[in-house]
Amino acid sequence: MAGFLYLPEWEEQLGTVLIYPDKNSDWKCCFKDFEKSFLHFVNTILEFQKVFLIVNDNLTKQKFSPHRNLTIFNIKTNDTWARDIIGLPIFNQQKKLHLLNYQFNGWGNKFDASLDNLVTENLVKLGFLNNIDIINSKLVIEGGALETNGEILLVTKSSILNKNRNQENSIDEVEKSFYQFLGIKKIIWLENSFLEGDDTDGHIDMLARFVNKNTIFYAVEAIGQELKNKLKDFNFVKLPEISCCDIPRNYLNFIFVNKAILVPIYNLPEDKEALKIFQNYFPDLKVIGIDSSVFIKQGGSLHCLTMQIYK
Repeated sequence: MAGFLYLPEWEEQLGTVLIYPDKNSDWKCCFKDFEKSFLHFVNTILEFQKVFLIVNDNLTKQKFSPHRNLTIFNIKTNDTWARDIIGLPIFNQQKKLHLLNYQFNGWGNKFDASLDNLVTENLVKLGFLNNIDIINSKLVIEGGALETNGEILLVTKSSILNKNRNQENSIDEVEKSFYQFLGIKKIIWLENSFLEGDDTDGHIDMLARFVNKNTIFYAVEAIGQELKNKLKDFNFVKLPEISCCDIPRNYLNFIFVNKAILVPIYNLPEDKEALKIFQNYFPDLKVIGIDSSVFIKQGGSLHCLTMQIYK
């Protein structure tokens, strides 16, 4: 029996962790546009649940008015991708929340991550969730590489079994960690994972996402076909593909918040069709499109920017 459980993201949440990057980071090329979109994104989440915001300096704190749902932590970071930086929220058998702290090396040492890799420990040192317990792992695995419905885990070989991540660790060691800490019963390793312009080596959160226990959204036909071959009893829904650009934008990088689902949009004709599909599948949730045109310039979107924390 697994000792821990990583819940599906549609379960009730306490809040969302986000990281506000330094203006001189990789975002300096378009920081004003990023800042406008990021502030809107944060304020939208605040309408539904708590936000735990990490900032690099005290000046950034002044951009935010006091809010009952907002808690700010001052921690130095390299970038803004909380999904891959913050430890995974997992529950033990006594339903106590822990953070599973896999290592982060800038997606295979492509970027400096020396500060990012310390964020989870620094967050807890500052009293996050009353000094929540951390479980440290030597494995290099990013949150965006993992997708679960609570029983099945979707992962790509290219983003985990990669010589730039876990060259010293066997597939058996990686799977053992997944079964022990994520509480899953089955692992689906995907062979197809290529996205043009993707720095992550094929994170699953840009390829396929669970929306309930037995339904998967996907965008690329090869991904959908592979999943259909491996998961015969599941429902599959294809989202619109975006073929206009040389960066990996799509509609799969959505997030759940309590009573709503926030979907990345890009001021493209396909936006309307994508939002309609989401609304049809989530009639009881408020579906909100968030302009992610600037976020995707650095290769990520809403899911990449966030990490959910459960109650």
